[in-house]
Amino acid sequence: MRRLDNGVSFYRNSKLRREKQLQRLAQMRAAKERRRMERGPVEPEPKLVRWHPFEFAVRDKRTGEVAWHDLVSVRHAELAFRALLQAEKLP
Repeated sequence: MRRLDNGVSFYRNSKLRREKQLQRLAQMRAAKERRRMERGPVEPEPKLVRWHPFEFAVRDKRTGEVAWHDLVSVRHAELAFRALLQAEKLP
């Protein structure tokens, strides 16, 4: 059976080592912030706009009005047509 003679020294000064580590981390954060301030403000990248290659149209035969919409999915088209039919039934 082996004895670990220096096992106690591992825990010695642990609070001091922790404080030093926290101080180093704080200095690193401060340096990073200084570099960020030197660079100046960064323009945000433009947001990408969703683009759908297909679209569908609905034409009212009475008035000739046509409405075009992007075809996002079949479910989206179903919901749009259902809303149109329900709106048509109300009056």
